[in-house]
Amino acid sequence: MKNLISLIRFYFGTFYALPAFKDSQGNISAKSILKLAGIIFLALYVLGSFGFLAWQIYDSLYKVFASVGIERLILVYALMYGSLYVVIIGFVSSFSTVYTNEMEAYMATLPVKSGYLLTGKAAVLSIPDFMLALLTMGSGFIVYGIYEQPFWLYYVNALFILILVTVLIVALSYCISIPLLALGRIFRNRDVIMVLIGLAVMVGVLYMQASMNRILTVTEKPEQIMALLQGSNEAFLRLLDTVPPLRFILRSLLEASNPLYTLLLILLVGGGLCFSFVLFSLLSPLYQRVIQGFSEQYIKKMNRTQSAAYLRISTGRQSPLLSLLLRGLRSMNREPVYLLNGPFIIILLPVVLGISLYFSVGSQGAIQEISSAARNILTPVQQVIISIVTGAFLGSATSITCTALSRDAKQLGYLKTLPVSPRLYLGAKLLHGVIFGLVGSLVAIVLSIFIFQIDEPLVLLVLGASVVLSVLCNLLGLYLDTVNPQLKWENPVAAMKQNINAVVMILLEMLIL
Repeated sequence: MKNLISLIRFYFGTFYALPAFKDSQGNISAKSILKLAGIIFLALYVLGSFGFLAWQIYDSLYKVFASVGIERLILVYALMYGSLYVVIIGFVSSFSTVYTNEMEAYMATLPVKSGYLLTGKAAVLSIPDFMLALLTMGSGFIVYGIYEQPFWLYYVNALFILILVTVLIVALSYCISIPLLALGRIFRNRDVIMVLIGLAVMVGVLYMQASMNRILTVTEKPEQIMALLQGSNEAFLRLLDTVPPLRFILRSLLEASNPLYTLLLILLVGGGLCFSFVLFSLLSPLYQRVIQGFSEQYIKKMNRTQSAAYLRISTGRQSPLLSLLLRGLRSMNREPVYLLNGPFIIILLPVVLGISLYFSVGSQGAIQEISSAARNILTPVQQVIISIVTGAFLGSATSITCTALSRDAKQLGYLKTLPVSPRLYLGAKLLHGVIFGLVGSLVAIVLSIFIFQIDEPLVLLVLGASVVLSVLCNLLGLYLDTVNPQLKWENPVAAMKQNINAVVMILLEMLIL
């Protein structure tokens, strides 16, 4: 058991990379404490924001359901839709973290039970799954509890239900992902996994955004909500009649005053934990085989023409600046954390805002009216300024330059041995940011033409000014990461998400916007 606890602590420190209270000399570090406090505050803020959004949705649904006497149906909605989101995130996280780096191969050689390795990893990854369940399911349970004032065991039963759902979903996710990785060679290519995971996450995010906006846009019109949810209501009522576990969970909440349901839920949670441990122990030999066979390299048989082309492309002489630029592009697009929080922001942010706008006013055909109102209210100068600032924001919000050296922390020792001057190295980093700054400016141009219908001469002015402003922001970000790089991290999340330079730059860019 001590080995399992040690593995859980190790995986927790590796995956989440929280700053330690003490430095290398054993002294308490005030800087680390402030960083940890900032991370906790940011996490609470994000959870509070999403929790408030979930609260609004469930509160609106409850009022509509209560008006027709089916308020209990909100518990089914919370359970079904919450489980759906947890399944999506749980499968993606398990699939992407079966093999993270070469450390996994060394971990498999430790003198511990093979089942402990997978159990420890699953226990750590179940934390964000439980938090998601708390937001998507727990919010609905709390809304129902506030309005109905049930017996106090209702909240205890709800907590055990959240734990049970999380445990079973995590176990199911690994039960699917590990055999899939073992059977399909294509899934053992990390680039393929990153692409698939990125697409899955994007589809899930956009679906969640569209679903929430569809409900929030009709919160004041109960008849529209009932029409929107009529199909789901009928399907859920059929599930209640045909699925005994769902009926048991619902009764444990509605009849919470009966302690027998609490006792049964405790037994189910204990049984779920034991079942998960047994399942992970059975999967551990297959897990170790996946770890040992997981390779980022492919051996491919080539003919003479293919070999000549490969050698010409891979070993041909290139400009050092171009080589460094291509290396930066490949490394940025390889990690999903870098890609989704970096270059993809240029596409993701307008798409999310577009979905919100469509479901807010699209049904009333008011998009053109908003465009006309914006042109009438804002002067041409204001329209140009807004377009320029938007382009600069999209072009510099990618966090490419403000995390440039931090992302190279593991390779700086090798890079320092290359015959490359610091000026050339930093120039390639800046050029990388400028390229996406240009892309962000072009996206802003398209939005400006659609909303403001600006003329062609002004298009060139907006493009040039937004590129210049984004270059200045990228240059400032590169300077910050040069003088204060984040060089100590165990996984890419820490280099990107826990980098104070990225926080400073995004706040500055939001201030400008």
